[in-house]
Amino acid sequence: MPELPEVESVLRALRDGPPRLPGRVISRVCLLWDGLLCDRAPGEFCDELEGMTFSTILRHGKYLIFRLYRTGLDRRESFLIVHLRMTGRLYLVPSAQAIERHTRLALLLDENLALRFDDPRKFGRVWLVNDPDEVLSGLGPDALTVSLEVFTSRISNYQRQIKPLLLDQSFLAGIGNIYADESLFRAGIHPLTSSRSLTDRDVERLHRSVSEVLTEAVENNGANIDGVFEEGGFIVSVYGRTGKPCPRCGSAIIKIRVGQRGTHLCPACQPFRKLI
Repeated sequence: MPELPEVESVLRALRDGPPRLPGRVISRVCLLWDGLLCDRAPGEFCDELEGMTFSTILRHGKYLIFRLYRTGLDRRESFLIVHLRMTGRLYLVPSAQAIERHTRLALLLDENLALRFDDPRKFGRVWLVNDPDEVLSGLGPDALTVSLEVFTSRISNYQRQIKPLLLDQSFLAGIGNIYADESLFRAGIHPLTSSRSLTDRDVERLHRSVSEVLTEAVENNGANIDGVFEEGGFIVSVYGRTGKPCPRCGSAIIKIRVGQRGTHLCPACQPFRKLI
């Protein structure tokens, strides 16, 4: 499942190119699966998008936010928001290129380009709104940029196991199973640890680990897990490595269940501490 680093990689590819998406005008909308839409009827969605120009591309957590505008007498601004979910893929291709089997949306652009959204499992979703907060208001701060002060303040409001808390998008936006496991390993914190039992030093170390892991993953275009992001170069230390040696101490990596999620850790480097 694409997490923050993989979504950031998509953003940078579309923003920086080549080819670049900003400045492109949508000439035609081909909606190939109505279930992709969350808030608009198909006809309304297509009519609204046609003729609009892509401006800036932003990201919050795992959500991509495309700012669009229309010029002329009908001047207005809208936001196309995309969540890739499990298997979503967003990319630019020549408009003449054949539609793929799993393409759910194709936006035909000027200069013979097309923006396509492919999604084999049909979990991805798209919104077209006037204000991004209509979709994003329930999210916590972005996990890549959250300050230590905000992180510390927010974590003090909870008494939960730390792994499920990191996965809670209302606490921090952008962390999924891969980077939760990797951040906790780097911080030396057991996934079952209660957030209330963390010392100030633990919290500082966890914040630093989250920042470092996400930054390294972004710099390497994410992790190549299950072949979804083939260009990802981030090397995982524990995720998906059950039975293999810990890169730090050599102990066997184990897999447990935490909050219904498969969770990987080193039992030697991440000892469990009960709340006293």
